[in-house]
Order: sequence, then C-alpha cells, then structure tokens
Amino acid sequence: MPHLVLSGTVDLANVAVKFDSRVERWGPAVLKTEGLWLRSDRLALLVEGVVVEHSRPLHPVAVVSAHHGDTSVRLWPVVLVERTAAVQRWLASIAGELQRLGGGRLKTTNIAAELWRDFRLD
Repeated sequence: MPHLVLSGTVDLANVAVKFDSRVERWGPAVLKTEGLWLRSDRLALLVEGVVVEHSRPLHPVAVVSAHHGDTSVRLWPVVLVERTAAVQRWLASIAGELQRLGGGRLKTTNIAAELWRDFRLD
C-alpha cells in the first residue's frame, strides 16, 4: 500500500481548515483534491481526490492520521483504486501540503523518489 510518513504530528483540525485544494497538472495526468473530512475525534482526516490519466478518472481517498508519534498519509483501503504513479504523486502532494501546515520531514515512504522529490519532503 503506498504511503508516506512525516516525523511528528500535525494539528488535523487546522489542516482541515487551511488545506489548499489546488489542481495540479502532472505530465498527462490531472490531480485534484476534492474534499476533506475530519473524524469526530479529530485524530484522522479523509482526503478525497480525483486523478485523471489518459481520460480515465480514478477516485482515490487518503487517510491522514497519527501513527506512533508521526503522521501517516496512505490510501484508504476501503476504496479500491489503482495505485498508479499519478495516484502516488497525489498522495505525495498531500504530504507536501501537510508540511506547509506544520508537518515534519519525510521519515519513510515506499513511493519512488521521483514522485515526491520536488515537494521537498526530505
């Protein structure tokens, strides 16, 4: 399962309010964050996206949550979606926005560096 882990935790209530939902064109793909939902206990955030590759839309959902003192960004396993490079790039863009809003440096990931390097996560 593609994921990124940032060191430390972030204030997810703050992220839910200040998250910049911009559209990114990445090669032949378009990546967009559509909506965010903060869990009632404020310990997790669902992020809904649309990734269009070659005129084919994918609808990934990411879960942002605390994980052993760090912050994890991963695909929500309840929604089945292809784990294409563009979907993984969308996850990295979420991690980049989390850093802008107070998240730490990239601690670990199983996503190829060329998909996240220009977000300056390391």
